[in-house]
Amino acid sequence: MITPPVPLNEDDRVRAARRAGIRAAGVIIVSYIPFGIAAGAAMGATSVDPLISILTSPTIFAGAAQIAAVQLLHVGAALGIVVLTVAVINSRHLLYSAALAPHLADWSTPQRLGAAYLLADPVYALAVARFDTPDGGGSTREKRTFYFAAGLTCWVGWAALLAIGIVAGGFIPEWVPFELAIPLTFLLLTLPLIKNSAGLVAFAVAGIVALVADPLPLGVGLMVGAVAGVVAGAVVLNVTDRNRAETVDA
Repeated sequence: MITPPVPLNEDDRVRAARRAGIRAAGVIIVSYIPFGIAAGAAMGATSVDPLISILTSPTIFAGAAQIAAVQLLHVGAALGIVVLTVAVINSRHLLYSAALAPHLADWSTPQRLGAAYLLADPVYALAVARFDTPDGGGSTREKRTFYFAAGLTCWVGWAALLAIGIVAGGFIPEWVPFELAIPLTFLLLTLPLIKNSAGLVAFAVAGIVALVADPLPLGVGLMVGAVAGVVAGAVVLNVTDRNRAETVDA
């Protein structure tokens, strides 16, 4: 006679959720090693103080926005433009928050604020994959433990990669084309976000407009590209939704 397994109590499930969050985030950090260090080295090669570049991790914690901020500071952009650019790039987090809101409804205000701070692309992807399961990711404690374990692991890992790159950049020969690392890393961080035609159009329009507007002073070109991309993506998304609605009505 086979003895059925003894069900885990909640404390055991919470510990399992913590291990799962750390393990899942660890896999992502390992995959980020090449361009995380390359991005850090490129940021360290700019005119921006290395300490400021390192501090972008705890201040912003969003790879694409960090790289854009340092690049804008490097070309002498006004602080207002830097802040606005970071806000536009990170505006997608509003959608992430809306998607996660039902799962965080019974969290306390400090817990939700902490979750918002740690909300980055990989953290969102891991949380959604965990929460959108038949059991909803488990109890509130399990979901909260998984989220913060994954978020903190990503936070520490990404900050460490950038810091290593920034420090190591000073020991790498000057002929290494660091100026290419920032746009390439930005590209790699952005590609996973392209999941439909609207994202593809936004990506293409932002890149083309930013390239054309590059001669503009104070780094305004990147800001113009970002805004153009958002507008183009919104237009395509609106048209796609309208066509889908008309198809359903028909």
